[in-house]
Amino acid sequence: MPDAEEVSRWRARIPADIDRPEPVVAGLTARQLLICVPPALGMWAAYLAVGGAVPTGVLAAVALPVAAVVAVVALGRRDGLGLDAYALAAAAWWRTPKKHTPTARAGRLPTWAPRHRPERLAPLRLPASAISDEGVIDLGDREAAILACSTLNFHLASGREQDAAIGAYALVLDSLTHPVQICLQGRPLDLSPYTALLHDNAESLPHPALAKAAYDHAAWLEEVQHSVELTRRQVLLVVTARPGAPGGASPVLRIATEIAAQLAGAGIGARICDGAEAAQLLREAMEPLRHRGGEAEDEEGQG
Repeated sequence: MPDAEEVSRWRARIPADIDRPEPVVAGLTARQLLICVPPALGMWAAYLAVGGAVPTGVLAAVALPVAAVVAVVALGRRDGLGLDAYALAAAAWWRTPKKHTPTARAGRLPTWAPRHRPERLAPLRLPASAISDEGVIDLGDREAAILACSTLNFHLASGREQDAAIGAYALVLDSLTHPVQICLQGRPLDLSPYTALLHDNAESLPHPALAKAAYDHAAWLEEVQHSVELTRRQVLLVVTARPGAPGGASPVLRIATEIAAQLAGAGIGARICDGAEAAQLLREAMEPLRHRGGEAEDEEGQG
């Protein structure tokens, strides 16, 4: 086994944000320079023009707030975006209509829209336009497929098993040539199908004690269902690729199959969701409160 000095010699530091722009001058990026330089030149030109006629204190009182605003916009960040990009996104959101309709005639209000004030409507354009029976999601210029993945209890594995899993997962990441997305969904867990199965099969058990144990277990599950909010976790891997030739095999399905086989080497089971499952996952992502039944319907009616 290599010693610590040999390991440190081959170790390299990789920045967490590999897309971070490189600094150009004085630790400032090109974007920050474009924000700072024009106001600085403008203030310098104004000082040269009126510096002899206006007191220095007045010029400083005007220039300092402007410099502070420019510095905050250039150096500040919010939600991973620069403040200038954040302000542009906020302005674009403020100008766009807040209500969208899937109908072709976007100028006409639907029945659920309030009538007390005029509403601006826009056509609803979803990223996914179609889903095939095999689970291929049409995104326009790209296609996507969803892999439902199992979890791996990493902490209970031995050191050798952990190293093997990390190596297999690293091979999966190194082999990726197309964008992927890892989604972790949390959905309420309904135990009623399990309790109904216990009640249905209890009478056919060969011994009365086993039947009583089945009924007791079903009662305990019902008690847990009503006393604790249970959640099930689902790991989804979304694979995207350019569409192939019309009538040919879909490249995204081939890529998804290869990734599923590679994940099996890491001890993770993965399967491609078909069209019905993919549609259900997208539906749940767009309406996370649908599982609450009447409560969700009430909220939809109020909206």
